[in-house]
Amino acid sequence: MKRLNCTKISNFVWILTILMLCGVLNTAPMALAAGDIWTTRADMPTPRFGLSVSVVDGKIYAIGGGRDPFAALLSQVEAYDPVTNTWTKKADMPTRRCFLSTSVVDGKIYAIGGDTSANQDTSTVEEYDPATDTWTRKADMPTERCLLSTSVVNGKIYAIGGWKDPENFPFAVVEVYDPSTDTWTRIADMPQARGAHSTSVIDGKIYVIGGGTSRSTVEVYDPATESWTAKADMPTAKEYLSTCVVNGKIYAIGGIPHSGSLVLSTVEQYNPATDTWTAKPDMPTARLMFSASVVNGKIYAIGGSVQYWPWTPCSAVEEYELRFIPADFDRDGAVDIKDLLILIENWGRNELLVDIAPLPFGDGIVDVLDLELLMSYWGLKVEDILGHWALDETEGIVAQDSIGLNNGTLHGEPVWQPTDGKFAGALEFDGIDDYIETDFVLDPGAGSFSVFAWVKGGSPGQVIISQTDGTGQGTRWLWADSSYGRLITRLMHPPFDPLLSESVITDGQWHHIGLVYDIIGLYRYLYVDGAQVVKDTNFVAGVDSNGGLYIGADKTLDAASFFSGLIDDVRIYNRVLSTEEVAELAR
Repeated sequence: MKRLNCTKISNFVWILTILMLCGVLNTAPMALAAGDIWTTRADMPTPRFGLSVSVVDGKIYAIGGGRDPFAALLSQVEAYDPVTNTWTKKADMPTRRCFLSTSVVDGKIYAIGGDTSANQDTSTVEEYDPATDTWTRKADMPTERCLLSTSVVNGKIYAIGGWKDPENFPFAVVEVYDPSTDTWTRIADMPQARGAHSTSVIDGKIYVIGGGTSRSTVEVYDPATESWTAKADMPTAKEYLSTCVVNGKIYAIGGIPHSGSLVLSTVEQYNPATDTWTAKPDMPTARLMFSASVVNGKIYAIGGSVQYWPWTPCSAVEEYELRFIPADFDRDGAVDIKDLLILIENWGRNELLVDIAPLPFGDGIVDVLDLELLMSYWGLKVEDILGHWALDETEGIVAQDSIGLNNGTLHGEPVWQPTDGKFAGALEFDGIDDYIETDFVLDPGAGSFSVFAWVKGGSPGQVIISQTDGTGQGTRWLWADSSYGRLITRLMHPPFDPLLSESVITDGQWHHIGLVYDIIGLYRYLYVDGAQVVKDTNFVAGVDSNGGLYIGADKTLDAASFFSGLIDDVRIYNRVLSTEEVAELAR
C-alpha cells in the first residue's frame, strides 16, 4: 500500500493546505444526529422489576427483582444471549431480593444489597460464577441498603448511595469492596444523598446521575484524587432510571420525575468531554425500576415496572442501536471539522477508532485512505445516509453495512477482490447466480432518496440494484439497458416510462452511477461519473415497496439479469444529493 513519507508536522500541514485550497474548512459543521434505532427482542421469561443485570462474555445475566409490591421477591437468574435472541435459566441466587445492584470483576458477578422483604434492607453480598453456574457468599457490605448503585474502577466495586427502609431516607455513603481480599472500606461520602439513582464509569471516573432527592444532579467521583465534582444537570429530573456507556457517552434512560408521576421513556445522552446533554430517541416502553447493559455497542433495557403504583412487573427487552457514520469519530452525529482534527491528531498511528479505511476494519495505520473516506462523508449527518456497503471485505458471506443496520448476505459465489476496487476492494459477480441480498432499507414511495455505486464491466440487460416486492411492488433501480448497456432506471411503474440515459456503462471501465428521486418535484435524475446525464421532463408518481434489495440481480432473479463484473461502494441516502455533492462523491 502506498504510504506518505513525511514527518508528523508535514502531514498536518499537507492535509490542512489541501483542505483549505478546496474550501473545506470554511464549511459549517452540521447539527447533532438522529436516527438511532430501538428494536424489540425476546421477552425475559420472568417478568420483574427491581432486578439488576450484568454482562459476562457477551451474555446478559438478569438477577433477582420483585413480582409485586408486597414482598413477592425473586431469586431467579436468567441469561440472555443477544446473538441468538434466547434466554436460559441459571442457578438461583441464594438470597431472594429486589432493588439490589450487581457488578462484574474478573468474570464474576457480585450481587450487593437490596430488599429481602417488604421494607427490610440487606447488606448481603453473593458472588456468581457463570463458568460454573455457582454462587458463593462473600463479606457483607457494612451499610444495609437498597436502591444503591455499584460501579467498578480498577477491579474494585464502589457501592454508592441507596435507600434506608423502613425509615425511608437516602444515603450519601460510599463503600468500596475489593474482591481480591473480600474486604470493604468506607470512603468520602457523596455531596448529595440519593437513592434510586444510577452510576456509570468513563475514564476511571464514576458519574452518579439522578435519583431520589437529587433527581437532576450529576456528581463525579475520581478515585485517583478521592474527590467529587458537580457536573451539568440532567435535563429531565428523574429517579428509578438506568444508565449505560457507549462510545464514551452516558445514556440515561427511563425512570420517573418524582413518585406517583407519569413513567418516562426518555433517553438523554451525556458527553463528559463537553459536559452537555442531548435528547435521543425515546425507549418504546416507558418504565422504571428496570436495568440495562451494553453488549457490542448496543444497549439492552430489560424488565422493570410500567407504572409507579402499584408496581407492575414487565418482561420487555428492547435493544438500542446507535447509528453512526464511520468517519464521525466524536460520535456527535455529523462529519465535520472536529472529526478532521481527530484524524490529524492520529495521523500515522494505529488508532482503531480513526483507522477506518479500507472498510470495515482499516489497515493498521491512519493515512490518506482514511482521509479520503472521511472526505467522502463530509458534511453528512447520520440521518442522511441509510446504508453504505463499501464491499472492502476479504472473505465471508456478509457484506457489511458500515452505517450498521443493513448487512447484506452473499448468494452464489461472488469473489472478494481486496485490491481491485475503485477504492480498496470490490466484489466480483460472475453473471450466473451471484448477488447480495439485504433486508428492507427504504420505501421509494415514501420520500426522496439517492442511490450510488461504482461499477466495472457488466453487459446490456444486467441489473446493478433492484428492490423486491415485499407487500408492494419492487422494481429495477439501476441497470444497463438491453440494447446498448446505457444506464437506465425502472423506478416507477406504468403509465410512467423508464428513464433512459445515453451513457454506456458496460465498456469495461469504472463508472460512478446513481439515481436521485425528488419526491417534492416528482422527478428522477440519473448520474454517470459525477454528471447529471438525464432527468424527467414530466413528473412521475412514486411506487411503494417494503421489500429488501438485491445488488447484482433483478428482483425476479432472472438469469439474464445477473451482473458480470465488479461493484464497489454502494451508498443510499435519505435525501436528494445536490449536483455538487454527487460530483464530489464521484471524484
